[in-house]
Amino acid sequence: FSFFSLLLLFISNHLYKMSRKIPPPTTSSTSTPSSSLPGSQRSIHTMLQQDKEKEKIMETSNQMIMQMLQSIQAKMDNIENNTENTEKRTENMGENIENIEKKTENI
Repeated sequence: FSFFSLLLLFISNHLYKMSRKIPPPTTSSTSTPSSSLPGSQRSIHTMLQQDKEKEKIMETSNQMIMQMLQSIQAKMDNIENNTENTEKRTENMGENIENIEKKTENI
């Protein structure tokens, strides 16, 4: 497995677990308190509130994951640039060694 495969596996597993969690019911932010609603409406209201809370959790998780991925991508880009620079320097060193060898042969 590559690093990204493992990362994506971890992220998808985390998102799945987060989507399966049902947060405890909380007080409503709407003007109608859930205690004044009839029984069936109260349960629907509670389910809708739980869905909203799950969406907030998922959105926060998604934002964090995107930031992590962007950070990883930036680090990978830096590594790639450093590798290219190192390869160029190695080539230059090889050329310099060849030039020095030619000069010493001519002496």
